This record gives sequence, structure tokens and C-alpha cells, in this order.
Amino acid sequence: LVSAPSLQSRHWGSPQQREESQSRRAEEMNQSPTPLGLQETIAESLYITRPLLHLLSLGVWGQRSWKPWLLSAVLDISSLSLLSDLKDLNRRERAELRRRTILLLYYLLRSPFYDRYSEGRILLLLRLLADYVPGVGFVTRKWVPLLYPWFCWV
Repeated sequence: LVSAPSLQSRHWGSPQQREESQSRRAEEMNQSPTPLGLQETIAESLYITRPLLHLLSLGVWGQRSWKPWLLSAVLDISSLSLLSDLKDLNRRERAELRRRTILLLYYLLRSPFYDRYSEGRILLLLRLLADYVPGVGFVTRKWVPLLYPWFCWV
């Protein structure tokens, strides 16, 4: 038992599968990044400066204004659209672009969009799940009042 590897370091496949996956990971790590042209450099610059511009616009227009939300969304979408033309991306770069695309869904959970549109629909969905799916009711009735003390389930 002393010589057995820990659960985290055990591999449940054959030794050939383990060697193949390790060599694939090593290849991915050694791949050089795709060289950036002017368009890609602008896209990455937009992506990097977006949080700073968002914070600056929050300070200028306030948290209840739609302008910071719109500015941030336009910068994110512009960055992605500038990067969408690239074809020679390696696996990690494609995964990063997919991740950035999925993160656009978070705009549904940001104020003021969340305050005006998403919040009521999400709470309605939680109420429906709590009423009709066994076990979910316990979780939602326990956690929703902690997050929203004013929300009434009755």
C-alpha cells in the first residue's frame, strides 16, 4: 500500500493511452503561438483593455447606466469578430476563443440587463424547478433566501 500512487495521480487507462495523452500534452505545450498581425494585435488589445474601459465608464456614467454595459459588450464582440478570421490556430488558442465566446453569456447576468430582464426570469425558473423537480426545492428554498432576502416563495 505504501508504494501505491495517490488517487489524484492514478490513471485508469492502459499504459499506451497514458503515454499518448502525455505526448499530446507535451506537443501542445511546445507549440509556438500563432504570430499576430495588425488585426489580431488590435483584437487582443481591445480584449485586454476592455475591463479598464468598463471601469472607467462606470465611474463616468454610473452603475445604472447602459453605456458601460454596451461599451463592454461592443469591445468583446469586436475583439472576437477580429479574431474570427484566423484559421491557423493551435488547439489551445481555439479553446481560448471558444471560452471567450461562451463568456458572452455573462452579459445576461450583468447590471443593468440583469436588473431589468434576467433576474425575474431566473427566479421564475428557480421557482418552477423547486415546485416540480424533486430535491431541487430543498436547495432553492435554502439558498435563494440567503441571496435574495426580500424574495418570497409563497
